[in-house]
Formats: sequence, C-alpha cells, structure tokens
Amino acid sequence: MDIEKLKKLRPAIVAVAVLAILGFWLGPKLFRGSSGVQASGTVEITEVDVSPRISSRVTTLEKDEGQEVKKGETMATLDDSIVAAQKDAAEAVFVNARDIYTRSKNLFQTQAISEQQFDAAQAAFVSAEAQLKQAQVMFDEATVKAPWSGMILKKHVEAGELVSPGSPLFTIGDLSRAKVTIYVPLTQMTMIKYGMKADVEIDAYKGRKFEGTVTFISGEAEFTPKNVQTQDERIKEVFEVQVTVPNPEGILKPGIPADVDIKI
Repeated sequence: MDIEKLKKLRPAIVAVAVLAILGFWLGPKLFRGSSGVQASGTVEITEVDVSPRISSRVTTLEKDEGQEVKKGETMATLDDSIVAAQKDAAEAVFVNARDIYTRSKNLFQTQAISEQQFDAAQAAFVSAEAQLKQAQVMFDEATVKAPWSGMILKKHVEAGELVSPGSPLFTIGDLSRAKVTIYVPLTQMTMIKYGMKADVEIDAYKGRKFEGTVTFISGEAEFTPKNVQTQDERIKEVFEVQVTVPNPEGILKPGIPADVDIKI
C-alpha cells in the first residue's frame, strides 16, 4: 500500500481508534443502545397479611381475591358470641367498681372511711376500666378491617373455618407504588447512584415508560440468584439495586417481568 492511500485512510483509522478507547472506558454506556445501565427484573409490591387477634370462626367473607379494598373497610366478620359475653361481664364489673369508687370518695371526704379503703376502691375502679377497654378491643376484632388501601392478592380462609390469632385471612398488596429489583455487575455498579432516574417497561405496555427512582443499592456483592437464566450469569458476583416506581393506576402488578433502564 503506497503512502497516498495511507493518508486517505488515516481519518478512518483514527475514528476506529477513538471508538475503541471510548468503548473501553464507557463500556455498556456507549454500546448497549441505551442512555444508561439496562437489566431485567420482576415487579414487586409491599404486602401485608391481615390477621385477627382472637380465636373464632369465620362468619362471613366480604371480599375476594383480586378485589380492591379501602382502608377501614370490612373484609370479614368472625363469630363474636364469646367476646361479646366477655365484654358484657367486664362492663358489669366496671359499673359496680365505679359505683363503689363514687361512694368511697364521698365517704372519704367526710372521713367516714380510711385512706387505705379509699385507695383500694380507686384501684379496683381503674383496673375494671382497663379490663373493659381491653374487652372492647377484643370485641371489635370480630370485625376484620383493612389496615390500608390496596388489592387483595390472596384469600387464605373460607367462611366457617376456625381461625386463631395471627393466622392470615387475606394478603393485601399496596399498588400505589411498585419496585423492581435488578442485579448488576461491579463494572456497571460504579455508575449507579441513589436518586438516579430510571425507565421501567413491561411487555403489556410496550413503548410506554414508567419513570422510577433508584432507592436501594446493596453494599455487598452476592452471587446472581438462581432464577437468572444462564449458568454463566449465576456464578457471577453482582449487586442488588431496587428501583421504586409510582403506580397510581395499578398497572404494575406483582410478578410481571420488567425491563429497567437506569439513566446515567
């Protein structure tokens, strides 16, 4: 090749060299066809189990799986015969203790009884009042209400079943916001910061981007979870990153695969 041809090819050679250097330093940021770091994950939402604090039998179920529920809305009712009887007994004790306390107070003011007798009547009244409040709380527990608004993801019981304290009746998911957990290698981890914006896409709404924010970055590396597709990917050490996305329309459902593009 003569010198004239080399001179003509010099701009092309320089351009290739520059792209190679940029590719070495910028890595995925330049060549991924994206403005940032891309990864795939699964949509997750905050979930809570709704459980009673009393042992009883389920009388009615007002809600079912897939239905939305508002905070304070009744979801189920339990047989309240036992707790109602306990409340009535506590109320009777309270009324009697209150009357004794009132009489003792008047007698003590006229020095007809000792201070010790008055203190005993007062203590009995306070104790009875506390027991009545507790009985009222247990009675109210027979009506199971939603702790916050969301969607019923799972119904765990049927009407007629006997339930115990802490056993879940329903699982509610908060659809107002969602999060997507992704795993990135160290080479990309160095580019991600808290508060960075990210675009989230799901197959059902291809082309529509849901804007999220990086809200969690793991401080320790871990091996890629086993649900990642290939064995080569599973043996690599990665960092967990979470992107939180406002979800006022409830479009992002738990378990849906999502693609994340963190803007660098």
